[in-house]
Amino acid sequence: MPPTDCSITPKAPPPRVVAPYARTLWDAARAEGVAHTLGCEAPGEEDMPVAAYLALLQEALVHAGPGFGWRLGQSVKPTTYGVNGILLLACPTLGEALQQVLRFESLVHDLGRSSFTQQGDTVEYAWRNDCAGHPAADALAESVFAGIQTCAQWLVGQPIAGFELEFAHHRDEATAQAIAQASGARVRWGCAAHRAVFPAALLGWPIPQANKALLPLLQRHADELLQARHPREGGIVAQVRQSISNRLGQGAVKLADVADDLHLSTRTLQRRLLDAGVAYQALLDATRHELACHYLATSAMPIAEVGYLLGYQEPTAFHHAFKQWQGQGPGQYRAQTRASG
Repeated sequence: MPPTDCSITPKAPPPRVVAPYARTLWDAARAEGVAHTLGCEAPGEEDMPVAAYLALLQEALVHAGPGFGWRLGQSVKPTTYGVNGILLLACPTLGEALQQVLRFESLVHDLGRSSFTQQGDTVEYAWRNDCAGHPAADALAESVFAGIQTCAQWLVGQPIAGFELEFAHHRDEATAQAIAQASGARVRWGCAAHRAVFPAALLGWPIPQANKALLPLLQRHADELLQARHPREGGIVAQVRQSISNRLGQGAVKLADVADDLHLSTRTLQRRLLDAGVAYQALLDATRHELACHYLATSAMPIAEVGYLLGYQEPTAFHHAFKQWQGQGPGQYRAQTRASG
């Protein structure tokens, strides 16, 4: 029987930005002489709501010159990312640091989410902007990619340029020129997504100050913070998770079948999940994701068999789903977890 010790957030905590990340925006605006116009006090030690962060960014954009979003990202420091920044400094390679970014991004902010895929000798790092409807959304995306480049450069201790950078929005000529010059990248606008494309060889670049002995301790600390932000569920969510886990590997796991297991009507189960703040499909996907990671990391089961056990009839379907969840294929994930173990 698959393990049932899995977790998902029944009700998402309010979206926020950690205090160091918010202070970086404030400091960047102040450095350009615009902080005195901002209608709020400097960020304190508490996390800042996403709405307040976006309002602060929008106000700064009114007074800053072209390319402020990119300059904001260039001003990041290890401490900008809180515990995640310190964790990155302990990673042995740039690729492993990028994995930590994906894993613990929610500890830094709820502005959007990163993913990356490797196709042969090329890596695509993408960022989903969860604030796309806000007036400051374009500059926000630019700041994220500038921060990634800046972060990578201080990790490896040398410039990183010559990559491709794509933004989904359009920009004025002055901003486009400023970003192209500052980034050293080939920049395209009006693309399908926000993404950076670079040689996969960069993932192997060593981080000189890496502390492998400290890395497990920092990872445990980050895991504890993540667990505190996303506490384990109880009640109806836990019951549904157990039913899903028991049914995986026996064909499609349908909502109606789970409702039968719990002696509920389908409509009643849907309503109770809605009250708990989670959709059935999200619960099913999360269960599959966590069990996939468990089997890949702790067993020698063939990857195709892992996929079948989780309800995927075709290996390609499981491979695609796992890449969507984890940012890498199941084979790469298994090899990496074994190498780090």
